[in-house]
Amino acid sequence: MAINGSLQSSFLDQVRNRLPDNISFADELAEILNISRDSAYRRLRGETVLSLDEVKKLHDKFGISLDVLLSNSSQMVTFHRRVVDHANYTLEKWLTSVFKNLDFLSGFDDHEMIFSAKDIPVFHYFRLPLLSSFKLFFWMKTLFNYPSYEHQGFSSSAVPNELIGLANRVWSKYSSLHTIEIWNEEVVFDTLKQIEFYYECRLFQSQNDAPALCDQLIQLLELVKEEAFTGKKSEGGKFGMFNNEILIADNTVFARMDTKRSVYVTQNALNLLLTFQEPFCEQTELYLQNLIKKSVQISVTGERERNRFFNSMKDRISVFKTRFSS
Repeated sequence: MAINGSLQSSFLDQVRNRLPDNISFADELAEILNISRDSAYRRLRGETVLSLDEVKKLHDKFGISLDVLLSNSSQMVTFHRRVVDHANYTLEKWLTSVFKNLDFLSGFDDHEMIFSAKDIPVFHYFRLPLLSSFKLFFWMKTLFNYPSYEHQGFSSSAVPNELIGLANRVWSKYSSLHTIEIWNEEVVFDTLKQIEFYYECRLFQSQNDAPALCDQLIQLLELVKEEAFTGKKSEGGKFGMFNNEILIADNTVFARMDTKRSVYVTQNALNLLLTFQEPFCEQTELYLQNLIKKSVQISVTGERERNRFFNSMKDRISVFKTRFSS
């Protein structure tokens, strides 16, 4: 069984759009399909049609669905989805996948990521050890019900060093990219609620961890503030930052790689829905660019607004921290 020529051409264009420009498409196709380079070129020219098995191999590799090709309607969007759990797609595999996606983006000289943040973008937590450990532990125990953590309280040593190291590598890679982040003052809310929940449920092995996490959260905001001032993250990636005062965002991530575009939609905290469907990507980019225009720039310029923005969040954390002093 095979797909027709025009559909095959459109399908292979979708595959090509997932590859950096410096990679030979014919060589990549030959390797994935286990065929010769000449056979790959015949498929690219439409002289040989792709079999259904070959289409499946490319789908499994790149997450491309024929639904995108069978309907040109911008009302139909197909996403590639992976669900985090404790058995199959573990948190370690999720972090590895995130790293690979960031590394793929870094392969394009002309790239940009726009993050419309409901919470502090997850990458930032991975730069400070206690916050990183807490987030990883919270996800494994509370969100994904890891059996090994069922009866265990939080301590920094409860999370394997290998996992913390992988998370730190994710931060380093993200920090090297050109990114724009759109925040509002509510981005600290979820982490404060998580700290409060663990404290009230006595899930901290040391009750000193709750105020210590508050201190690291303030430290994190200081680091981000300094990077907003310089317009660069710690590994040199350009950093644009905006304060969005008009709505609560939804952790949508838009990525541009030269002329290629993709969108990640967050589902259930960590699960990512990925699409390359062009009408959806275009609409998302236009929406985010409009949101940026309606927001206040606090990177490089806008010192007064930047200080007010970060001081407001730090004051909120300091007041929250007082409940652990009794």
